[in-house]
Amino acid sequence: NHGVVIRNGILYRANHTEADVCILYYNGTMVTYSPNTFDGDVVAANGAWQGWAFGPRLLDDNGKAMKTFNTADNLLGRHPRSGVGYYEPGHYCFVLVDGRKTGYSRGLSMKEFSQLFQDLGCVAAYNLDGGKSAVMTYHDKVVNQPVGGGRSVSDCLIITEVKK
Repeated sequence: NHGVVIRNGILYRANHTEADVCILYYNGTMVTYSPNTFDGDVVAANGAWQGWAFGPRLLDDNGKAMKTFNTADNLLGRHPRSGVGYYEPGHYCFVLVDGRKTGYSRGLSMKEFSQLFQDLGCVAAYNLDGGKSAVMTYHDKVVNQPVGGGRSVSDCLIITEVKK
C-alpha cells in the first residue's frame, strides 16, 4: 500500500513514498519528482497518464547528472540497468546496459548511468529496474544479454503508435 499507482490516466493510489516518482503525462511530457515535491492529486489533475515510484531520478531539474541519488547504497555500484530519458513531449530514449558478465559488460554505476543520459541530451531521466529485470525486446526478440537469462515474471513499458 505504499507509493504511487497511475495506469492509463487512473490514479489508483498516491500514498506517501520515499522513492522518486516518474510521471508520464497524457500530452507526452515526462517529469520526475523527489518524494518531497510529488503531489498525487496535483499530477492527476494535470493529466498524469502513467506513474512509477522506484527510480531514482537521474537528472536534476536543469537536466544535469545527479551527484547523489535517492536509493540504497548497494544499488550505486556497477550493475545491469535500464532507464528512460526524455527530450520533449513524445520524444524519449530507452537505455539498457548489460552487466555482471565477465568479458562482455560490467554494467554501469548510478553516476555513470546518470551522466550517460545527460550526454545523450535528455532533460529528464529515470532509472527503471535493473539486474535480471534489465531486458530489452524489439518485435518479440530479446536484443540484449540479460544476466541469468532475465526474470521470468516482469513488468514492461511498451512503445507503440497511439490508435485514434
